[in-house]
Amino acid sequence: MDLVIRNGLSDQTGRPIEVGIKDGIIVAVESSGIPTGTQEIDAAGGLISPPFIESHFHLENAYLWDGMLNQSGTLQEAIEIYAKIKHDLTVEDMVARAGQVIKTAVSHGTLWLRSHVDIDHIAKLSILEGVAAARDAYKDLIDIQLVAFPQLGLAQNPEAVDMMWQAMENGCDLVGGMPHGEQNMDDAAKQIEIAFEIVQKYDVDVDLHIDETDDPYWHTLELLADKTSEMGWQGRVTAGHCCAMSAWDDKMAARIIDKVRQANIHVVTNAPINLMLEGRGHNHPKPRGIARVKELLAAGVNVSCGQDDIQNMFYPYGKMDPLEVAMITAHAAHMGGPEEIQTAFDMPRYHAAKLWKLDEYGIYVGAPANLIVLDAKSPVEALRRQPDRRYVIRQGKVVVETKTAVTWHKN
Repeated sequence: MDLVIRNGLSDQTGRPIEVGIKDGIIVAVESSGIPTGTQEIDAAGGLISPPFIESHFHLENAYLWDGMLNQSGTLQEAIEIYAKIKHDLTVEDMVARAGQVIKTAVSHGTLWLRSHVDIDHIAKLSILEGVAAARDAYKDLIDIQLVAFPQLGLAQNPEAVDMMWQAMENGCDLVGGMPHGEQNMDDAAKQIEIAFEIVQKYDVDVDLHIDETDDPYWHTLELLADKTSEMGWQGRVTAGHCCAMSAWDDKMAARIIDKVRQANIHVVTNAPINLMLEGRGHNHPKPRGIARVKELLAAGVNVSCGQDDIQNMFYPYGKMDPLEVAMITAHAAHMGGPEEIQTAFDMPRYHAAKLWKLDEYGIYVGAPANLIVLDAKSPVEALRRQPDRRYVIRQGKVVVETKTAVTWHKN
């Protein structure tokens, strides 16, 4: 065997396992006794897990911070700040900043990343050019999907519609949108119609920013669910954010969540940024600002989580670590029971793999050897401590090894 990982724990059962790898494929998973490999790794009692998946991010504006501070902390100001500068972003600058993000993400065990790319009448396809260049530059390190994202609207913006069609011809993998950014629900419905026209032409999946607001007027998630079922696109649609449902009354929430279940829509909650942006301007009690995670899960909806942004006008924090995002999600959604902790741990792993349709995701004989070794013995320890990823393995090769030493000195 090319590589053997010893002294590990199963991410599913917590029991001891060893993993043998040859030619980039897992060829043995045993409790012990796998023959010697050319290279050997000691997991030192840590969890052996499939890698993490970042399902909702914006590569091109990562680390746009100095001189572009969002004084109000609102989503609207962030969009306005970004609109003023996006046209001037260079390919070289975007590749450099995206590269910093990508390398950080991989060091934290992320080997798949979905990025929404601004497509509009201002930037046209210039941002796509930069992000596509970053995707190509790091293709041996991480798999990146690009979503054509018309943040400034489509219903009353024919130039942006044309840019969306061009984006699909020039490297985008999915069709995105932000229907609640339109003037009203009628225009939101038009945007969803346009998105599905493009989707049908290219036979691709859909990933929309949905109801990223604490205003209960917006319920474009319902429009999306209805359209998904009408078009037969079940299982091929992702709804990001879904914040307004925190402000819906329970009857409305139950009705729409059931439609989401029937349409088999995947939901990505972005708890860090939405806790930061939503609820501003409200006296107490403030809306929680995130999707109804536990109700969605109870209904059988597949829910994952995403970072969204890192140190920019939209979100000042973040460290590109899915364990941090999952831990914040667990706090915001009140997920503290044993099964809920496991679910939070699985959101950026198995739940996201379902969204991505990664059919060969996991640790079993015959699976591609994409693995991480976590310095933790259980899901709760992984979430609580957010420990080092001792090893990150892609296609059977170690791409990251992290060594942390702590030295105590006598006083």
